[in-house]
Amino acid sequence: MGVKALFQRKDGSLVDWIEVFSKERVSKEYIEMLAVAHSIDLIASMVAKAEIQVFRKDKKANQITEQFDDLYWRLNIQPNLNENGVYFKYKLVCKLLLEQKVIVVMNKIPQKVPYLYVADSYDTDNQILYGKTYKNITISDDEGNSLAVKKTYKQEEILKFSFFNEEMAKAVQNYKNEIGKLLNVTSKKYKKTNSEKWRVKNPGAQIMLKDLETGEDLNREEYLKKITGGLLEDDDSIFMLPEQLNLENLNKDRTSNLSDFKDIVKEIGDSTARRFKIPLDIFYGSKTEKSTGTNDFITFAIDPIFESLENGYTMGLIGEKDWLIGERLLFNRFTLQHKDIGDLATSLDKLRGMGYSHNDINRFLRLPLVDEEWANKHYITKNYGNMEGGETNGEVS
Repeated sequence: MGVKALFQRKDGSLVDWIEVFSKERVSKEYIEMLAVAHSIDLIASMVAKAEIQVFRKDKKANQITEQFDDLYWRLNIQPNLNENGVYFKYKLVCKLLLEQKVIVVMNKIPQKVPYLYVADSYDTDNQILYGKTYKNITISDDEGNSLAVKKTYKQEEILKFSFFNEEMAKAVQNYKNEIGKLLNVTSKKYKKTNSEKWRVKNPGAQIMLKDLETGEDLNREEYLKKITGGLLEDDDSIFMLPEQLNLENLNKDRTSNLSDFKDIVKEIGDSTARRFKIPLDIFYGSKTEKSTGTNDFITFAIDPIFESLENGYTMGLIGEKDWLIGERLLFNRFTLQHKDIGDLATSLDKLRGMGYSHNDINRFLRLPLVDEEWANKHYITKNYGNMEGGETNGEVS
């Protein structure tokens, strides 16, 4: 992919460097926008594929177990009537990274988990000691339809997420100001180097020039204007030139290969990747088999987002009382990377020997659970034991 991946059309084709930089609309804000959009897309796409696990108290077993209930369905499959779980999580993370805070409206349904909607915009009061209220909320769907919600929501009726680093934002703004100056200088240099400049040699006395179509006399300025149009046209053209006149291209050997622009775009891309804590091989798509980029990406860029989302979901959907007894909503980090099951055979065998059941392992692999008693049994085949007291009659005590 390389740096060119920053300049990608909607149809997936890549914009050529010459096309990008030869147009006056290109600026440092445009390049920065593409780099930031690429970073947010990488993070949001990774978060969106992660499963949200629901751990709640099983009243029959009187213990905390993983549940696949209506709350699991709402968080992972259908947050509301018009959006699926993957799109909802993607939309939520994009909004969070762009604006550093976002709310999710809970539209309650009798006897069911409420529908969830990411708010596009809202107004809130300045309350600090007590819960805020939210009004003038607008929501939208994936087809671009928008709705103004008339209801005023209390704090307990919304989910609130925040993720902001003020010092980082200031540093990025300062960087953008400086890189903009450098880009303007380089742009002027490129245009100056690659613009067409010609010299007309007219030895001897003044000659009379005629228009070949009308036969009328032309002065020198009129004739130069006529032939200049042919020289600078994109299409092929032919024009008559008297022997007395000689045209010379002054900068035919002074061309630019856009290396200056590529260096600047690379610098903007590197800086943006560092801002979002994305390893460069992940950002540019140059990851190799030996690279640790994916693990670093999950650790430094994705985990903080997970923690922010888990806190917001927990406060609004679990609550303090149930959290204290062990109930949790957690993003499953173990399913983020694709692994070939053949490559995992030895590791899976070790897990079985350490006491993980067949269904436990199926959960790691995102495979259906087996509805059999043997699939939930736990066996420890390794020689793990308490060595206190030594050995008596060949047995470990």
